[in-house]
Amino acid sequence: MTPVDLGPLYSAMMSNDPTITRKAVAELASELDSLAPSQIPEVVEVMSSLFYIDMGDKPQYVGVVEDVVSTIAAIGEKAVPTLMALMCDSDLKATLMFGRTLGRIGPPAYGPLKDLFYRAETPHQRVLALFALAKMHEAALMEIFPDLVTALDDSDREVRDTAARTIGRVVDAFRPGQLPHDHVSSAFERLIFRLTDSSPVVRFKVVRSLGKLAKNQYLDKDQLDAATTAIKSLLGMGGGEADLMYMVRREAEEALMRLEDAAL
Repeated sequence: MTPVDLGPLYSAMMSNDPTITRKAVAELASELDSLAPSQIPEVVEVMSSLFYIDMGDKPQYVGVVEDVVSTIAAIGEKAVPTLMALMCDSDLKATLMFGRTLGRIGPPAYGPLKDLFYRAETPHQRVLALFALAKMHEAALMEIFPDLVTALDDSDREVRDTAARTIGRVVDAFRPGQLPHDHVSSAFERLIFRLTDSSPVVRFKVVRSLGKLAKNQYLDKDQLDAATTAIKSLLGMGGGEADLMYMVRREAEEALMRLEDAAL
């Protein structure tokens, strides 16, 4: 097999014209089947260099980056090792894009991400794995759900925050009754406990996930009553002091409406 000429891609990456870059990405996308296996890591690395662009400074590149995500995802499993290596050694902006791309690839990326989640050397790596896994198919989310609940008690704030957000993602992905009752009960208990988390960001995500449990009809009467009492306390109702952070109170108001609707 004759290797694909990557010269035009390299030249386009040096351009300040997003139209030129987008055209080169599109041309490469049409040649994916002709890539030699040895070229794939290089192609992934070169194209994903656009993930480091600050979209706030260069909004004209938003469409180009979306095309890059789609093109790398189309490579599939063979792109996963390079994406994993790059994701674990990148800045925050790029990390989000690497996670999205791995999530778009789907099942072939599940094993490596799951391994990273369990064997992470740093809390940051666990967060990366959770973020990418949250983009996965529902079956993958079902398997890791008990470990998401455990991660709510992690000593690292970012891990707790990501776990709380991902629990809400799981709840939204399944219809009532699909998640095992014991999994839901365990998640509910830990979420209620984490309403007193020292981090307002974690409390915000916890309240949101509790609201999603109610919205998706996963809570029984006793759980609805307990959650309603706890959420009201964040709003200063019932004699307690309201949460100091507005974002938590705002989310609590929405969650309370969902709890009251679910109780009807």
